[in-house]
Amino acid sequence: MKLLHTSDWHIGRTLYGRKRYEECEAFLTWLTETIKQNEIDALLVAGDVFDTSAPSNRAQELYYRFLCRMATSSCRHVIVVAGNHDSPSFLNAPKELLKALDVHVIGNSTEFPEDEVLVLRNAQDIPELIVCAVLYLRDRDIRVVEAGESVEDKERKLIDGIRTHYATVAALAEQKRDELGVDIPIIDTPGFPCAPLC
Repeated sequence: MKLLHTSDWHIGRTLYGRKRYEECEAFLTWLTETIKQNEIDALLVAGDVFDTSAPSNRAQELYYRFLCRMATSSCRHVIVVAGNHDSPSFLNAPKELLKALDVHVIGNSTEFPEDEVLVLRNAQDIPELIVCAVLYLRDRDIRVVEAGESVEDKERKLIDGIRTHYATVAALAEQKRDELGVDIPIIDTPGFPCAPLC
């Protein structure tokens, strides 16, 4: 299975008062061609699809047009996880509809960490890969606020919460592989902020 990992598209970003839609469109066209030329099977988008939590119509159009192109390409699976710029509810809204295009969206953390463990299968329904689709973890996702906490307590709880979440998802992925009875790779797609591409 051929994978391509990308992140931080920031569709809709403004730079010095200028919208960057043309650059984003050029990037997504290049990405589509790269996927076709290299016969990529799975695309992993690790956060910050949009630059704001309320993307413009034009930004949404670029995103959904790209996903439609993926449906007619060699790319059998697209995994999109939310980053810190993305609205979890906005990304999740079309989740069920996008499943029909083999687009797996993880927009927010739930009480079920197993939702972040995805088994990708080939055309013959044989498991090929397990993806730990861990999104950008917000403070409210991983710790409970307590009265009288110091800044150091908050930071420690945040770090411990992130560590525990990753360990839980990794253990669930190992368990899933054991249940499947096949020795397939497990990969992680953390949704964290990096440098923007467009």
